[in-house]
Amino acid sequence: MSTDYELIALDMDDTLLRSDKTISEETILSFKKVREAGKHVVICTGRPVAELAPYDEQFKDIHYYICESGALVYDHWKNQIAARHAIEASAMPDIIDVLDKEDLMVQFMVDGASIVERAKIPHMDHYNMGVYIPLYSSVATPVDDIKAAIRENAGSIEKMNLYHTSREASIRTSERLSEKNLPIERIYAEISSLEISPKGIHKGVGISDLASYLGIPIEKTIAVGDADNDIPMLETAGLSLAMGNANDHAKAAADLVIPDNNHDGCLYAINKYLL
Repeated sequence: MSTDYELIALDMDDTLLRSDKTISEETILSFKKVREAGKHVVICTGRPVAELAPYDEQFKDIHYYICESGALVYDHWKNQIAARHAIEASAMPDIIDVLDKEDLMVQFMVDGASIVERAKIPHMDHYNMGVYIPLYSSVATPVDDIKAAIRENAGSIEKMNLYHTSREASIRTSERLSEKNLPIERIYAEISSLEISPKGIHKGVGISDLASYLGIPIEKTIAVGDADNDIPMLETAGLSLAMGNANDHAKAAADLVIPDNNHDGCLYAINKYLL
């Protein structure tokens, strides 16, 4: 195990963010200490760039974001996309075909923007996503016809989130997509969500690509996460840390378990392993 790590990649929801979606002041101050030490704190999230806007001031010392589960690498200081991957347009008709099979809400991402169904934003609690209503109301791009919007953006969509009413429902959608043998990755997230990414793209690709871009050996990186969609980066990084509140899959994939998201687990990781 390395003792001189240069980069730490932090998942956001249920990892860096506390249950109320805030970040402790001590953790925010640690970002500046990392920058001054010539090292990197990186956000590695399933969120699009648009959903990081409310944290812009708190992330002023963070140079790079890995967004959309590795599909988009973003230079925060220059406000520009460094790399992106899109789902093949050929997959969209079959994806659209499954949307009516379950009661679900669709979100998709293009160039870091968040596109969602206008009518369903006030009812996100029905899809176990009620905590995000204020965020989506302020930063998402709402559309009235989500299927038409998907068709219009086919070939440019980096990621899709399908929010379901239950985990069982998201499993059924995943199985239907699996039967179509599409060039996509499918992974479960949140309480009952299904994430769709381009084939071969995941958070592990994102952290590997950024480390290579920065000239940092992958064994000098740390990944911190809590859920299934974090497992690829936990398996890729030189040191992998699972939050105390992480699910069993993430804990099994990690080298170590650290304090939970409500007890400054990320601050612990930064101080103990990076600084």
